[in-house]
Amino acid sequence: MTLVRFEPSGYEVQVPVGTRIVDVTDDHPKAAVPYSCRSANCGTCRVEVTEGISGLSEADDEELGVLDVFGDEPTSVRLCCQIKLVNDVPKLTLRVVEP
Repeated sequence: MTLVRFEPSGYEVQVPVGTRIVDVTDDHPKAAVPYSCRSANCGTCRVEVTEGISGLSEADDEELGVLDVFGDEPTSVRLCCQIKLVNDVPKLTLRVVEP
């Protein structure tokens, strides 16, 4: 299990490997991550990964394209609708990036 912390809300929840982060935010609205399209088109759900990025899935071409539009590097900013926890890490911290 990995502790996932959402900033700036401060909400924390334990999740197992294999969990899609969009599902976590659906189940726990206190995470306070905004969404619009949920399909790697709009960039509304951009989050800065400040801790635990090695636990996340790799960005695919669609996600990379959206991040490029915003000038973000996938080594620090990801689309919450696209990421999945693939490795157990002690803590994953995601900070919502203002649109």
